[in-house]
Amino acid sequence: MNHIKKTDNYDIYIEPSRKTIVIRQKWKYIWSVASGLSNWSYLEKKEWHQKADNVIWQQWGSQFVFWALVHDENASNRSLHKKEFNLEFDIQWVTSDQHWLANVKKIESAEKFRSRVNLTEKKIYLAHIDTNRRLSGAINQNTVKHEFGHTIGADDEYGNDYKRVENKTKYEPIYVKDTKALMNIGNELRTRYIRDIKMEVNSMIPGVSFSTFFK
Repeated sequence: MNHIKKTDNYDIYIEPSRKTIVIRQKWKYIWSVASGLSNWSYLEKKEWHQKADNVIWQQWGSQFVFWALVHDENASNRSLHKKEFNLEFDIQWVTSDQHWLANVKKIESAEKFRSRVNLTEKKIYLAHIDTNRRLSGAINQNTVKHEFGHTIGADDEYGNDYKRVENKTKYEPIYVKDTKALMNIGNELRTRYIRDIKMEVNSMIPGVSFSTFFK
């Protein structure tokens, strides 16, 4: 039997038969263009969505394992005991009932654009080049997979050297020196990035808890 939980940020599907936990997000797109550029065609929109979905899947998918522990040997869910589940991610393009409103803008290559996630308004702001762009000159990091981290509860970890000019608050997170990490200025995942997901998963099946590991 599958177990399903719907949250404000994503839906969770625990699928024992496939030994998989799927995190499914629904994005409703708002497509825009900079002055002088052609409007989005349907094929361009479809291609961009597929590439973004692939980038997220390749970075985040099959990287974490959830290990189940059943606390009562007589429980109906005892078959889950010590079973390992792969964690997968899926982005769906929807026209309603979205988790996130994804604003994607087609820009000139030289245009300055601030990609970001507004958690309060449930909005994502991306440029069309974000599926393969660098955050800045010396930082070789894909923007889509970094911003996706915010939508599942991960915070920025970079320090004052990389903070936004308009942010006047001193920014010194405890992981500021972990510069290889994705939510810093690197590309590596950390188990702390799925803490919110782990909390949600651990509330889904009575008598069953999960530990998380990075492959």
